[in-house]
Amino acid sequence: MLLRTAALIVALSCTATAALAADNNSFTLLHAGKPIGRASYTIDTTKDGYRLRSHFEYRIPAAPADALNSDHGSSAPTEAQYSSEFKIDVDGNFLSGYTQNAANQMITAYQPDKLRDSITVSQNQGGVSGDGRTLAMPGPNFLVAPDYDPGTLQILLTTSLAHPHKDSKYTLLVPGNGASPKSSNTLIYIAIHTAPDATGTLDGKPVTLKHYQVSYLKGSADLYTDDTGRLMEADMGPLGSTFVRAKFALVIQ
Repeated sequence: MLLRTAALIVALSCTATAALAADNNSFTLLHAGKPIGRASYTIDTTKDGYRLRSHFEYRIPAAPADALNSDHGSSAPTEAQYSSEFKIDVDGNFLSGYTQNAANQMITAYQPDKLRDSITVSQNQGGVSGDGRTLAMPGPNFLVAPDYDPGTLQILLTTSLAHPHKDSKYTLLVPGNGASPKSSNTLIYIAIHTAPDATGTLDGKPVTLKHYQVSYLKGSADLYTDDTGRLMEADMGPLGSTFVRAKFALVIQ
């Protein structure tokens, strides 16, 4: 069975949106099972859909030296701190928004064109405009989804459950973390399916979980929500990252 019946889904989506507005939505970020940072987000309803505001910061330790080639030293650690504000319609499609790099105050803005067959990525630092690039998009329905931001996963789930695509497939634009908008922007095509329910604890109390599997080119991710639709945990599979809500623990069966 794919996404649940429309009546149940709409009720779940409305409940989830109300709950999200009242929650601080704080998460621990893990990489390869080890804590590397934290994230938080708020979601407000607007006349057009939703406004998502996120903050996420992380530090991935340096990779060890290549044991087979001593000339290769350890890679440098990856450290970043970002904030973002996105506007998204009721169907989960990106309308406009930006991310800001706290290290250099670089603002990267994302603006789809009127036909939604392309999106312009532009940068501004201290009032000075930098490089810009227009990316062709395969269709009008897409969501900008930065790495290490559980808020976009929440929006993806909330809107896809309320307004499911017939084929359960969705398009994500993952922004690059390079110094230029020309670097590393990646399109990912995913599909969402329901999976057997799971259990966990929130602040020490049992909680019944809805389980969704998200398949993509490199494998699959497992997303867990409570019965109101709030994201509790996201295990991103081969990407090696996991997002865990504060005071939540998944019960492994």
